[in-house]
Amino acid sequence: MGREAFLRQHEQRPSARYFAAVDGLHIDSKPLLSVAYGYQYPDRGPLSVRYFSGGAEARRALSRFGYELVELPPESTSVVYGEVPDCPPGTAFEDRREAYEAGVHRTTQAGIAGQADGTQSICLSDGYSDDRIQGDLISYTGFGGRDANTGRHIADQQLVKGNLGLIENYKLGRPVRILVKESVLTSKKSDTEYIYLGLFTVTSWSWGIRDGWKILIYQLRAVSGESLAPEEVAAALVRGEDIPTQRRRSNINRIVRNYDVAASVKRLYDNSCQICSTRLVTAAGPYSEGAHIRPLGIPHNGPDTMENILCLCPNCHTLFDGHALTIQSDGTVVNLGEPFGTLMVDPEHRLNADHIAYQKKISTAKSHPAT
Repeated sequence: MGREAFLRQHEQRPSARYFAAVDGLHIDSKPLLSVAYGYQYPDRGPLSVRYFSGGAEARRALSRFGYELVELPPESTSVVYGEVPDCPPGTAFEDRREAYEAGVHRTTQAGIAGQADGTQSICLSDGYSDDRIQGDLISYTGFGGRDANTGRHIADQQLVKGNLGLIENYKLGRPVRILVKESVLTSKKSDTEYIYLGLFTVTSWSWGIRDGWKILIYQLRAVSGESLAPEEVAAALVRGEDIPTQRRRSNINRIVRNYDVAASVKRLYDNSCQICSTRLVTAAGPYSEGAHIRPLGIPHNGPDTMENILCLCPNCHTLFDGHALTIQSDGTVVNLGEPFGTLMVDPEHRLNADHIAYQKKISTAKSHPAT
């Protein structure tokens, strides 16, 4: 509900210096404990802050729930998207605490610093084999569902908190700060510093299966002029060279789109949507969009060919990329599990059944107990 609404609803006064660090948010520590007490003992109601002290006592209470008590000046409590002062891409930090204090990644434990309405930063640490780097692209796995001891998935990941926040960033085109442990780039466990790579945008998201459970997979791309390409940084670190400086123009991305292929698909259908048959005509002529069935780039690595492209209207394209629309093997189109129509396919347009099955899998992944 937000800080101000929380304090107002529970008739609490804001903290001046001490806050609980929770998933990238700074929550007034004593009001949080006071209200939590009231939920635990509804017959007693919230505990008056006059009856307990802050500092060490609040720190001990919060630590029982896995939260850290931090001391911050008032101006440090707001959520910040985008770049932070005095921390250009390439800034190295001795540990996550130092990155926290600099404002780059406002949590010392969680991989995602964010909430349901937006994510500010993510941290790539070793031990997460699903995270991958290709050129200026990063494939990142969401949080939750892992066993703290084994690292294996023991439950589905959920579209909540920072996981949902990354999708909000995707919708809005809002950037995410990327912090990465040096060992992720060099594969040397002895490399323990953290490097700030700069700003990245979420270009796609999908579902996957690990250990029999649903996980969220995000693709992020470096913002040219506001970031460093992780593959270049990795190569420099392995060679023992200085971290390369950021560039205003970047050509590191390995994805090469063949726009002639998409244009051919659009001409084949006269710019009519293959799902809903809508044909848009603007002042500049007909308009449609080429949608890749199996997404390009890591972790999907779909091809840029006619057998992997559909001609869609903007609405259906958004629903398709947002994993609401899926195509069944018989051509039936389903919208969030409900029949929506039938895919129109020209005899000359030979779609790849494997790509269609893959899109269905990453859109409607089902969980089952791990064996």
